[in-house]
Amino acid sequence: MHLFELLIRKNQLSGRRSITPLGVVVIGIALVFVGALFVGWFRQITRNVSALDINQTVRLVESAEAAMPTATLVPQTNSNSPGWTLQTIHTPLGEDTYAAPREVSAKVLRDYYATIQDWDAHKFDLAYLQQHASDYFSGKQLERMQALLDWLKQENQTVELGGYTLLPIGHSVQFAPNGVQAFVIEYIAAGKTYGYNLKTQAEIDEQELPDRIVMTEMSYDAAAKHWKISRLALSMDLKTKQVLWQDQ
Repeated sequence: MHLFELLIRKNQLSGRRSITPLGVVVIGIALVFVGALFVGWFRQITRNVSALDINQTVRLVESAEAAMPTATLVPQTNSNSPGWTLQTIHTPLGEDTYAAPREVSAKVLRDYYATIQDWDAHKFDLAYLQQHASDYFSGKQLERMQALLDWLKQENQTVELGGYTLLPIGHSVQFAPNGVQAFVIEYIAAGKTYGYNLKTQAEIDEQELPDRIVMTEMSYDAAAKHWKISRLALSMDLKTKQVLWQDQ
């Protein structure tokens, strides 16, 4: 008996054809299989769209970084760079960014966090912080921190620069075209920042902060061979995209 005859039978009197019970089962299985293929295809498409939406969400501060896994690296010699060669990263989003060798990026992060850690370790010793402010900061930020230290001394208060937790995405480093400026981009979890009484060391003030992106500009001091904080460029609420602070 042919397969066709197992699935479809013919009425000998009327000549009409009808689907056999076996045919109904086979057709049902086929429909389930096609449906499963369609569901799998649909889920793959929506997953890809969701990934693109996430990349677009963080584009304000890291559009190039989001595309880095598929970026093309092109060596670029920069005579102003102090001993290292930059790479131009051409991204699919059409926005170029720049990268230095891995050890240079690691040095930026080490100097950045060393500054925060040393400040926090001596936050109750304003004389020490004033003496070493130029070791940590440069340019506009040095002036701001010196003014802050004068105010803290007058108000008998002190503040902590660290004391926060990074989100799982952590941090990254991006460089300016000149190679001697870089941005540390941190993804910081919601929490509180505290102010302290300078003498009693008791907490006297607190402020709640949301999940946020913080961009800090670092500038290379060739004489000291050290990266220093030169500007607090941007702080933005990660969920609402509201700008909490922006250096004009």
